[in-house]
Amino acid sequence: MVSESFCATCLRTVYAGGNESCPVCASPLLKTGVAVAENADPVTVSTSIDPSLIPDNESLRLEAVKRYEILDTPRDGAFDRITFLASKIFNVPISTVTIVDSDRIWFKSAQGLEAEQIDRDPGLCASAILVDEPWVVEDAKMDPRTLENPLVLGDLGLRFYAGVPLVTGDGYKLGMLNIIDQQPRELSEDELSILQELSKIVVDELELRLAARRMHKELSAH
Repeated sequence: MVSESFCATCLRTVYAGGNESCPVCASPLLKTGVAVAENADPVTVSTSIDPSLIPDNESLRLEAVKRYEILDTPRDGAFDRITFLASKIFNVPISTVTIVDSDRIWFKSAQGLEAEQIDRDPGLCASAILVDEPWVVEDAKMDPRTLENPLVLGDLGLRFYAGVPLVTGDGYKLGMLNIIDQQPRELSEDELSILQELSKIVVDELELRLAARRMHKELSAH
């Protein structure tokens, strides 16, 4: 058995056959300490999820994710405008709209990141959807929730994270609206309120698209 590694540049967990660089982007790798078989495929995305990151209503939550038919759709202006505004309002280099799937965190929109998805573990959104309130980490190198996270220790250098759940009308958390910085910082109550309002705009957009699809199906049936 050998250890898997994490690439903070392309944001994926890989087995690199003992190499020091990522087989996808050639960036230096950070060892995660998780054992994998020596004959594993050179680029194996980890599907092992810490049970503590699974909500009690996970099966119903995933059904809600499927209901919106959002996964793996192209990025578009409606969501990109929201992450652009979040980056500008909060003066952060990274802002994302994420959907938490069964084994991955998929980006519907991302300012400041090229990646389309990351593994569910170690993604911070997987932890954030477990709570009802916003999830704020003012200094990831000091916060016990994130001290050993590869996104903090690796090249991404995450220091600040604030995420607000994308909550459906029937109470399911699809994912998060996040802002991320590579410097520690504080978030005021007013700023947090703005982030929460932006997250509601994301959900409103998802609901409008769902309603439009349902109406189209109803009209097509007649």
